[in-house]
Amino acid sequence: MIAFVLAAGFGTRFRPETLTRPKSLLPLGGRPILFHVFDHLLGEGADAFVVNAHHLAEELRGAVGESYAGVPVAWSVEEEILGTAGGIRRAQERGLLGSGAFLVANGDVLTTFPLGRLLAGRHEPGVVSALAVVPNGAPSVETPLWADAKGRLAAVGGERPREDATGPWLFTGLQAATPALAARIPAGFSELARDVLGPSARSRDGAFALVPYRMPDDGLFFDLGTRDRLAAAEAARASRAALAAPAARASSD
Repeated sequence: MIAFVLAAGFGTRFRPETLTRPKSLLPLGGRPILFHVFDHLLGEGADAFVVNAHHLAEELRGAVGESYAGVPVAWSVEEEILGTAGGIRRAQERGLLGSGAFLVANGDVLTTFPLGRLLAGRHEPGVVSALAVVPNGAPSVETPLWADAKGRLAAVGGERPREDATGPWLFTGLQAATPALAARIPAGFSELARDVLGPSARSRDGAFALVPYRMPDDGLFFDLGTRDRLAAAEAARASRAALAAPAARASSD
């Protein structure tokens, strides 16, 4: 399965570092963030990568190359930045996403979530894309998503739209999409929540399934979009490593 990784952003909240280094190449545990994204997707069945790039595209492409861990990496370089949805449409227009379902992952997300339920969600009747979500603890800051009783997107933003709605949910930046997703994305710059999910919710077409994950039961999830979040992810990785070390020693005794 092809995994499309969004890595075109400017990383403005990490300046001045991102004036000369793409955000997805910032270090996490001594390795670029993007490599952690790749590793997780490989473990969940990805057998090819497509990466979009705009800001410092040549530096990003030079650091990664045309393959990772023996898996091919194709590039969708954007002359103008196209947003979280527009980049998907452009990659599909270029024939880079194939003719079947594909994964989409933000290039600044660290997670250990197993993606089996997400992949299964795309097979539900009428679903264009299944979105991995977690409970939204700050809906006044992070755009809340709401689901109906069947787990389909019911509203984007605002208050609970109806009594049986579940949420608020936070989109993790992970989705299992079908080729029909691109047809819903406006040409040019477009954002997923505003330009794709919003119209779907308003029309109540049930095209997007929300697949909930729990932390820590299902694993870890970190949006690495700020310095504080990156530091929290570093601390969590160090803590997990410290906890795993005694167990590993005990199993070898």
